[in-house]
Amino acid sequence: MPRVTAAQLDSTDQKVGQDRPRKMKSTGPAKESLEPALIEPVERPVKKDHADRLAFNEEKIEVMVHESTDKNAEAVVEVFVNGIPQRFVRGQTQAVKRKFVEALARAKRTAYSQEKVMDNGIESYRNVPHTALGYPFSVVRDPNPRGADWLKSVLAEG
Repeated sequence: MPRVTAAQLDSTDQKVGQDRPRKMKSTGPAKESLEPALIEPVERPVKKDHADRLAFNEEKIEVMVHESTDKNAEAVVEVFVNGIPQRFVRGQTQAVKRKFVEALARAKRTAYSQEKVMDNGIESYRNVPHTALGYPFSVVRDPNPRGADWLKSVLAEG
């Protein structure tokens, strides 16, 4: 696997999603037992008009999807944006449009573990989310100075 240099932005070094434990009541109606999710808006560094955003999303950047140790993982990762496919060969650096990297960055998986807690003497459970990228990747080269901030904000969104 190619080495990631300091100038590159590795998605695995960034905060992904907005994981927070959620409390689950041990009594009462099931539909009311899980505390609602709280989604915080993320400040986005890219706030231009629509045409500028479209142009920004069409810029090409170099990215590499990391190889996987999972023997069942796809050798070629495929994402779609507006019905247009983009294939990423794991372990190879590719120049692709930013909009496809955004699709990779939004391909997150969340698993939950349960924690038993006491709430005013009543036993209840907290659902603790664990979010990670479905396809970890590194941005090898992004000529736009706004690129790193843009990717960090996309990765931080819930």
